[in-house]
Amino acid sequence: MNIEKVVHIFDDDKFIDATIKLIESVYPNRSRFFVVQNAKLPFIYVKSDKAESLIIQKEEDEQKFVDYIHESNMEVVFFHALNLVKQRLVNKIDDRVVKVWFIWGYDFYLNWQLLRRYLYDRHTSIFLNKKTSKTSFKHKLIFNNFSFWLFHKFRDKTFLLPKKVNNILENNYITEFYKAIQKIDIVVPVVPTEYDLVKKMKINPVYAPFTYGCIEDLLNEKINENVLQSNNILIGNSADPSNNHLDVFKKIATFDLKERKVIVPLSYGGSKVYIDYVIEKGNYYFGKNFVPLIHFMTLQEYNQFISSCGFVIFNQIRQQAVANIITLGYMGAKLFLNEKSPVYAYYKELGMNIYSTKSITNTELNENLSIEKYNLNKKIFIENYSERAVKEKIVKLFSIVNDELLKKLNRELV
Repeated sequence: MNIEKVVHIFDDDKFIDATIKLIESVYPNRSRFFVVQNAKLPFIYVKSDKAESLIIQKEEDEQKFVDYIHESNMEVVFFHALNLVKQRLVNKIDDRVVKVWFIWGYDFYLNWQLLRRYLYDRHTSIFLNKKTSKTSFKHKLIFNNFSFWLFHKFRDKTFLLPKKVNNILENNYITEFYKAIQKIDIVVPVVPTEYDLVKKMKINPVYAPFTYGCIEDLLNEKINENVLQSNNILIGNSADPSNNHLDVFKKIATFDLKERKVIVPLSYGGSKVYIDYVIEKGNYYFGKNFVPLIHFMTLQEYNQFISSCGFVIFNQIRQQAVANIITLGYMGAKLFLNEKSPVYAYYKELGMNIYSTKSITNTELNENLSIEKYNLNKKIFIENYSERAVKEKIVKLFSIVNDELLKKLNRELV
């Protein structure tokens, strides 16, 4: 049996065109690609003529699309990032349809409070705590591993809880997100080590591999270049506070950076208050050498800009910035990642030469990656992210989906 009817549900994002191109190159004409919008407007990033607009303005629009899924006998729905609209769709689609969740990051870490609590380093936390009440004692009391354990045990009827306690736990844990992830059949994390975090939510979907884009598409004309002689420093990939910019600034501000530029992408994610504060602190610590990127750039423009960076500091505790890591790691940048991140753990498992943000010293930040380490990293990136490797993952993904569909069909026949 081969899957013939697949629906993809995307948001309008930079990676979608490359994704459609890759999937169609392996399994042409099996998929319909929908981009969720709240109004009929031209897409901002998506240019593929395969992409269709899916207007969701109210609950009736959701139900209409769900009816289309059922009436068309669609076999599989791929949910690329599980935001609220897609959560509601998951919860309305029949169990006979295979549901696949492609984790993007924000949809996992920001929706699951047990992870969200631990995304920020000290100085970032101090700033955020001044701006929000969500770190209150009550919030910490509800969202912790023990409280979730109690909630799960009660739902399993292992033992009874006082009604008041049970109501508090149910009101906080039984969200649209939690109901949706329990209906997910297959999960596709960005890195395999993220799968362990998924299972901690007391769900057990099947794991499948996938990568958005390949080295050839990410680098284009720069595929034969390297940054082994580049001295500028890239910090973070967005304006989201999970980049923990302030903690990195504080750490490297005492180093002798000479006239090197400190480049910080801030064109998306994060509030204006946070962006303004990051810029204020960047100017304070690094003066004229601080370069905030506050306007959107095309991939080609962005690659040109960051090709001056031989040193990359991604201090995220969550999975984030993997496309940047692939691009710059392949080109020979010295990568510093937060050792609490599943991305750091995965690349260490692969045997890459990467460094912990804890190990940043003045010396380490002044010595480019050696040619030997560059060649080893490049080999590992090719093995995992070349066009050939990415297409092999698509074949594996569809094989796993096909197996899951067969299981569902067999259960219906029993």
